Amino acid sequence: MSIRVQVLSSVVVVVVGLIPAGAGAGCAEPYYDDNIGVEGVPTQEGSLAGTFAIESLATDQADVPIFGRIDTGGVTYALITRTWREEEPSTYDETIKVCDVLNFETAGLTTVNTPDTIAGIPEATTTLTVEHATGAFVRTPFREFWAVRDLDNDDDFPTDIDSPVFYDMDDDNNPGTTVVASGLQSGEVYVAQRKTVDHQGVVRSADNSFGLAKVKKEGIVLDASNDLLKTESPRTPHPDPKRSWWFEIRLDDDDDCGAVMAAVADETLPLRSPIPSPQE
Repeated sequence: MSIRVQVLSSVVVVVVGLIPAGAGAGCAEPYYDDNIGVEGVPTQEGSLAGTFAIESLATDQADVPIFGRIDTGGVTYALITRTWREEEPSTYDETIKVCDVLNFETAGLTTVNTPDTIAGIPEATTTLTVEHATGAFVRTPFREFWAVRDLDNDDDFPTDIDSPVFYDMDDDNNPGTTVVASGLQSGEVYVAQRKTVDHQGVVRSADNSFGLAKVKKEGIVLDASNDLLKTESPRTPHPDPKRSWWFEIRLDDDDDCGAVMAAVADETLPLRSPIPSPQE
């Protein structure tokens, strides 16, 4: 696995792979993302093709009885396979495979997704648009379907637990897919979810990019082994958009989810924001 970036004190430092301004990209002014206070870096057309590891963190707020309104959320680690449309130089096609999802503890309750749940999430396909001359980066919104099928992207998410769009994704003879809960309450929760993910930001080199994430989660508890776990807490995105972000790095072309999780373990993908704070 070839890693070409380091992350120091929440600032992304490009070690190799930078292309000097204007190289193969004309003399356009770099794109400046006002939302994160970072400029894009010009790159060669087609240079962003390959295999990448991405972490995408979404911070929500939940209304929890007794606790009130609290921060919660999670981080998704995924493998991206990206090909360049040479006939459309600013466009890449992507396949995104979820490798793991870490849920944050919420009001003393920890939830863990089983390996069968992660394996059962279908790969998503999307399109990446890059202005190579300026470093602007826009990924077309894509969706993760957890135990949901035959539901169009724009269809309303069902509120009926008996809807035919829900299915036993992890083949454990329980509805939906299984999440294991522990802490103040313990048991299994059977859920279904449609998650819509929107990434925009800047290219910092041919080997890494980052920006803000907008994540819309539509889910339902279909059942639970503990009646106290059947109650759902309404969630909304955190009001501070910088609390939700994404960061990706290049891997070797033949790498898989094992390489993604190795990058997490050695903190090449660190669980901290790549967005500089105002004083940096």
